[in-house]
Amino acid sequence: MAAAAERRRAWGVFAALAAGYSASQFYRASPTVIAPDLMRDLALSAQAIGGVAGLFFLAVGLFQLPSGVLLDRFGPRKTMACLLTVAVAGAIVFAAGGSAATLGAGRALMGIGCAAALMGAMVVVGRWFPPEKFATMSGLMMGIGGIGVLMAASPLAYATGAIGWRSAFLAAAGVTAVLALILYAVVRDAPDSDGAAPEALRETPGQVLQGILTVMRDRRLWRIIAMQISIYPSVMTVAGLWAGPYLADVHGLDTEARGKALNVLFGALVIAPILFGPLDRIFNTRKRVVMASALTLSGTLLTLAFWPKPGLWQALALLFVLCIASPGSLVLHAHARATLPERLVGRGMTLQNMAAMGGIFLLQTATGLIIGSFARVGGAAPEIAYRAAFGFLGVMLLLSLTIYAGAKDIRPRDVARRAVGSS
Repeated sequence: MAAAAERRRAWGVFAALAAGYSASQFYRASPTVIAPDLMRDLALSAQAIGGVAGLFFLAVGLFQLPSGVLLDRFGPRKTMACLLTVAVAGAIVFAAGGSAATLGAGRALMGIGCAAALMGAMVVVGRWFPPEKFATMSGLMMGIGGIGVLMAASPLAYATGAIGWRSAFLAAAGVTAVLALILYAVVRDAPDSDGAAPEALRETPGQVLQGILTVMRDRRLWRIIAMQISIYPSVMTVAGLWAGPYLADVHGLDTEARGKALNVLFGALVIAPILFGPLDRIFNTRKRVVMASALTLSGTLLTLAFWPKPGLWQALALLFVLCIASPGSLVLHAHARATLPERLVGRGMTLQNMAAMGGIFLLQTATGLIIGSFARVGGAAPEIAYRAAFGFLGVMLLLSLTIYAGAKDIRPRDVARRAVGSS
């Protein structure tokens, strides 16, 4: 009976984490649906939209190490719930935005508010579930949390058409506030704890800084970081920003049609982590799963770059493959988690995730500059502009892969044996 009750507690914590993470996913993906509306209503250029969208990820990236310190010092429950209230403020500022600067400020606040949503959840998952199942449970959480991505497709498109993007974001702010309350009420940082790890609570400010320096000097993390810079950022740059404008400019889809097409792509983003999560245990390798994902992503982007004028269905099929192959980053998080001691897990996980979030800002900004450098025809960017952006992303993935290829694999079965031996 006690074991059954503990499992129910674990799944309750898991559900609350996934719900909180869904808010982050919504804010990440929302620009691709409303970008054409923002460009029209506020007379913004492609470069401005790229910068505004990327500020969310820049803020998430810059706040990773501070959030890692907060996770280790105060625990994920308090940290994630409090930060989500900042995301609420960001959504309100964004809804009131009348310029790129105001929209950017809102996006930055949303980013700070969501900075610990994924890594904090992964810290908790690692404590409530067996270590060898880390990728599987994280993938399931990301899949369920991907409801937020789905809400950023057709529902957001419909809401934008019905009440406008400003009112839609005010509604999102209200939902996020409710999710913050649920997270605080339900989540516990560990099965036997209501707060942060005791060892972290005893750390002095000097020891906190020393912990940051320790993880920054860990060479095992740097090859992982090199891959994080492009594997998830390349997907979010396309699916989270340019897929909507690409379908509008190149294939002539209106807001409703874009929403339906993006719903399929975002559905793939939701399903993919659930499919990818168990792969490292099935094949007993994390490194090769990540490399297979990166090669698929690069190949898909380079196909889009070198294939002139694919039909709508061919383009959608390639974008679908891109989304399905996206969760290599999930297994990469598991690779990083396996290298870290428990007392530094918050700082180590957020350090490598900082590379992913910073990579999204850099790639979204760079592709905005690439697309904006081409003359618009009838108010639309030409196909060659998007092909150039896709090619740039494909090459970036290959460069990251050459660095990550030298990383040492950490196999799930070895992790499981170590956990049994230490228990």
